[in-house]
Amino acid sequence: MRIGIVIEIFYPTINGVLTSSVNLAHNLMDQGHEVVIIASSWRQSTVTMIDDRIPVRYVPAYTSWVYPGLRNTLPWSRFMKAMVRRERLDLIHITGPWLLTRAAVRAAGELNLPVVHTFHTMLHEPTYIVYMFKTKYLVPLIRAIAWRYYSLFVRHVAINTGPSRMVVHQLQRHFPRSDVRYVSNGVDLSSFDAPQSRRDFKKQYPDHTAATLLFVGRLGDEKSVDQLIDAAALVAPEHPDFRLFIVGDGPGRTAYEAQVRHLGLQQQVILVGRVPHRDLLTSGLLHYSRAFVTASTTENQPMTVIEATCCGIPSIVADVRGITELVEHNGITFVADDVTDLAAAMKRMIGDDALHAACSLACEGMRRRYDGAAVARQFTEIYQDALTRV
Repeated sequence: MRIGIVIEIFYPTINGVLTSSVNLAHNLMDQGHEVVIIASSWRQSTVTMIDDRIPVRYVPAYTSWVYPGLRNTLPWSRFMKAMVRRERLDLIHITGPWLLTRAAVRAAGELNLPVVHTFHTMLHEPTYIVYMFKTKYLVPLIRAIAWRYYSLFVRHVAINTGPSRMVVHQLQRHFPRSDVRYVSNGVDLSSFDAPQSRRDFKKQYPDHTAATLLFVGRLGDEKSVDQLIDAAALVAPEHPDFRLFIVGDGPGRTAYEAQVRHLGLQQQVILVGRVPHRDLLTSGLLHYSRAFVTASTTENQPMTVIEATCCGIPSIVADVRGITELVEHNGITFVADDVTDLAAAMKRMIGDDALHAACSLACEGMRRRYDGAAVARQFTEIYQDALTRV
């Protein structure tokens, strides 16, 4: 089978959609399929082959100011149709919904190809709307428009999938006649098994301690990094060896650095910057931290929590749908947008060795459910089902 996976935000920007899609592509190829990645053109995107095995094809696009790294493609792009025909694709897998994926759906319809849609991003969530439109007053209107817009995808593809049961439930509620299925994001489990030694790790990150909590993600408003820093100010006085490592980059970095200085947390809160994904998995940052922590409430099925679990460290997450599906006995939750409760959860994970040990043990029992090879086999069955509907 020759599959085109369409990704709206591509390198050098990295997010969970890209990470999970590339992992799926690798596993599909390992199982004998051919995969082509389709992305929007951008002068900063120079990748033509991923890991020397996955070809990348670009569709002409222009600048978008809606979200960093996002590009706009004409939904009726003739280039998309010509490229899909030239690549001799059997099926298109979109990870939308935005304009590039809309162009892919249109091209597939004209060429009589089936489309599978994975609904990764909850663009209708209030935090995203405020971030994109800079006002909270449009939230009800934009949410209503968003669901009408989603119908252009959900009702016009063969099969929809969601990486969390929460999003599957929402899609089934809004589009009861559509075929919607749950398929978790997957990872390559072997990539988590060889971190550098603790000795080498300590040389690379001398400020890291046994009481270090780790955040990995984009430094933007939608990730609520400011809440993590405010919570760190409440944790630091009780735990002198506490550290918060923040890995990632984004438009909020300057503001977060100023926040750290204002709170006098330069010794406790370390903004590490961007770390390439492969380096992150082998560096030990995930393996040797006390726990992973995020205050984000906009996640569908965050890859960072999955990766923390696969590295054997507990997670601390907000008690919101989608995210909490990943946290059973392998972590703890706090009340969303409550900095005091977040700080209490952080203190508890640092100070309670029995809790930490129990959560770490639970991680070992859960990691197999995210095996990327098994996820690829699920998608292969879905692709074959979709092909019968053309």
